[in-house]
Amino acid sequence: MLQAVHDVASELLAVRSFREVCVSVLDRCLLDDGRFEAGQFGRQQHSSASAGAVLNGVVSVPFISKQRRLHVRELGYSLLNSEGYLRGHDEQPGDGTTSWSLAQVLLGIAKHSDDHYARSEKFSRGLARLLALQNRANGSWPLRVDDAEDPSFAFYPTLLFERLTRDRGPYVEVVREPLRLSAGYLLDTTSSIAGTNIDSILALSALDRISEMGELSEQQHSQYLECKARLISNLVDNLGSLQLSDKHIQNDLQPRWHSVTWTALLYACTRRWGGLQSSHNLQIAARLIESFDYPEMGWRGPSRNQGKSSSWASSLALLNVYLLAKDISTSGLGVAEYKDLMQSTQAHKRFDVVISFGGPDRAVAQKIRDCLVGAGLRVFFDTDFRHDLLGEDLAILLQDIYFQRSRFAVTILSRSFLDSEWAGNWEWKAVLARMNRQRQGYLLPYFLEHVEVPGLNPTIGYLSADQVSPQEFAAVVVKKVQTRQSYRE
Repeated sequence: MLQAVHDVASELLAVRSFREVCVSVLDRCLLDDGRFEAGQFGRQQHSSASAGAVLNGVVSVPFISKQRRLHVRELGYSLLNSEGYLRGHDEQPGDGTTSWSLAQVLLGIAKHSDDHYARSEKFSRGLARLLALQNRANGSWPLRVDDAEDPSFAFYPTLLFERLTRDRGPYVEVVREPLRLSAGYLLDTTSSIAGTNIDSILALSALDRISEMGELSEQQHSQYLECKARLISNLVDNLGSLQLSDKHIQNDLQPRWHSVTWTALLYACTRRWGGLQSSHNLQIAARLIESFDYPEMGWRGPSRNQGKSSSWASSLALLNVYLLAKDISTSGLGVAEYKDLMQSTQAHKRFDVVISFGGPDRAVAQKIRDCLVGAGLRVFFDTDFRHDLLGEDLAILLQDIYFQRSRFAVTILSRSFLDSEWAGNWEWKAVLARMNRQRQGYLLPYFLEHVEVPGLNPTIGYLSADQVSPQEFAAVVVKKVQTRQSYRE
């Protein structure tokens, strides 16, 4: 299996050996005296934030030998002093211990909690130093004490707390309250953001992990699903174009600080949302592959400047390529076929699934919607898009969504559906028109009771409530959407 992943990754980048690229990037990331290259290769300047990217990027790829991975984690551990402070930049020695860099380095060390580093006094003091940075009033994370706050700074602390909690080590109770505060802050962040941007992606990715841990209250979980439905469905616009751009943070407080979050590195966050062939994942993966600099054997990242490839961008890009190759290998797709999909009409659909139902069946539809959204599918469900529907000609808008902007349609069939002016009339007409237009399956019917539905071909496969529950039906839909599809209209 590992060899198959390696071969896919090599073919994606059109290189002889993906393993050799990983080793080459790591070699260039490591400087003398236990330092890690900051930014562009060749600067010969240390950055602890770049060290965090190396620890959580290329060092996490299994094509780096175990002995080498352990050695680099030892170097990362050596960046912490006895008081839990991080080594600073060569030019700014006091500028190393930010929440951004400290959380990344601690996470990189904690990924192998079976060794003594994560249980050491030095690690414990570094964790205490990080926890002291959190704003306990609202759960946010400033860069430094009394410095500017930013939603992106909450991402790595949350991943670190999830790791420490999952490992059931000595820090479980220490991080429980900070994790709870982070969850509240991340929910507030996703609820208040208009549209979709990198902050919402990082917040939602962190909330996925907190939800899986069972650390959200019932009310928070409901809020989380509502945010997830809205944000994921807005990742692409009505024309199917990805709605994400790089995020730049410029902090002019002394010592000054600058960071970029590059959209090509978000596949690690979004890969579980809708599967390999979801429109947003196809387009993020395309940015990742197309930005590989073959002569440099690395990635320059978002910089428009002419120069060499970047340590942090290349380190994290290699992890993303590995994850993408792993997903392609298990999907049954070939690399050429996957690259074709990147350019196909399937890469330009706003919604994975639309749900059509009669009003009295809303409770059933809601259960299906929750499961689909929980799996990361982009779902059109009426109450999640009140802002889009308000004031519009619904006959025209819904026709466009069903006929042009979706991959599949779930219809919950019952007498209520047939009696509905919208579901049994306008929406059903759009579904039938779409079915007549394309060869492959579009309609995914779920019968609540036996009814004769005008225009429905009796040979189309369906499931019914007497066979499976709404949740079980939703699981089948998820598998259908995420299973290999060579979509052609």
